[in-house]
Amino acid sequence: MGMGFNEHELALIEKMTPQHRALMEKLTKREKQSLAQNVKSPEDIEHIQSWIGSDAEIERLLFWDKGGKYDYPEWRVLKPVDETTAELFDFAKKRYEQLKLESVEYQRRSDLTLLSQFIPSLLFTGITGAVRCESDGSPNLKGQFFKGIELRCVGSVGEQINAITIFPESPNEFEVHFGGRINDAAEGISVYTGDSHSLLQLAQFLSRTVAKTDFQAEVKNQNGETLTLDPKLIRHAAIEGKPLEYEKELQLYCGVRTQRKDRAMDRAMELQRGFYERFGLEVECAKIGKTYPNFHIMRDDNFRDFLPDIPGQTNGLVMLTATLVCRRCRRELRGFLDMARTFPNITFALVNLSSPQFKFYERVFGDMGGGDVENFRKTAAGVTPFVIIYAPDDKGVLRYVTYLSTAKTENPPSKEAAFAAIRQHLG
Repeated sequence: MGMGFNEHELALIEKMTPQHRALMEKLTKREKQSLAQNVKSPEDIEHIQSWIGSDAEIERLLFWDKGGKYDYPEWRVLKPVDETTAELFDFAKKRYEQLKLESVEYQRRSDLTLLSQFIPSLLFTGITGAVRCESDGSPNLKGQFFKGIELRCVGSVGEQINAITIFPESPNEFEVHFGGRINDAAEGISVYTGDSHSLLQLAQFLSRTVAKTDFQAEVKNQNGETLTLDPKLIRHAAIEGKPLEYEKELQLYCGVRTQRKDRAMDRAMELQRGFYERFGLEVECAKIGKTYPNFHIMRDDNFRDFLPDIPGQTNGLVMLTATLVCRRCRRELRGFLDMARTFPNITFALVNLSSPQFKFYERVFGDMGGGDVENFRKTAAGVTPFVIIYAPDDKGVLRYVTYLSTAKTENPPSKEAAFAAIRQHLG
């Protein structure tokens, strides 16, 4: 160890565990730059290593979603219906395990160098058979065999699942599509479109991501009617403050046929990665909101619904700031769900700082800075994620009371600290 490392890096390496010393050989240019800018001393690296955790702990924070047929014992004992499905399942399991290893290492490198970056291998959190069937392949919900495979996408929460199916149409041709299969066809996935930003993201996913591929896609409303989404019209309506006449959830269908099982798995990864890059944070939080109605996504569109200037029917508001690529926020996502579940009478709102949040910056950062937004930005103790608490005053108007955060070199605020602050200020 020593070839190709500068003096600063060598000083840090001296304090590293063998595992992290080995990782230094794999750092990207951006990771090395972040290490130089943010990890100033050997003491910093010792402190960072104290909270990164084991590979098993990192895997749990990245792949925390469990449940459904992916984990039911009765599904685990089913047998592949034919050799094609058996080979596909074995191949996909090995690729999935490799993706998990890559994701854990990616998170570890990000933590070690204090760099927030998208994890391109964090795509799926489970794998199971697609269609339960009899030995002849005929569908049967009580059959002892399965045909095709279904991959649970990261961002699923409990029974609120996004999935990608790989289904064999012949020994060497596979259909890859969003959702499971109903009546031998793709069921698609539900996409949150309850505000202009989310709707625009869907429109741009279709026009910018899918349009450059051979995937076939369409969007339908709850009546099964096919819709055309025009990004320009959606953007103009949002700028002008005009209401968007779309449902809060639309059904997205997207799929392709391809040859060979390895190519089918590649296409499944391509489809999920393109979708998750645009919708990742909203996917998880919208699904938490479907499970726990006190959890919401805050935008400029609905900001005043959460922070009106008049008395409201609320027991308090807890805001959680995050971005999809934030390495610290990834460590906090499970805590979002736990808060909503533990405090059902309190309103929780995700604030995605990668989406338009002008009203949030003006009002909330202003409150946190004593009326001066720039004062907060200059003096803030810590970085995103922030846990921000508003409590009703004696007139029932929500007032800012406190926020939790930690420095970049620290683990994000613990769930225990957040729970204690919520109980202290909101009862």
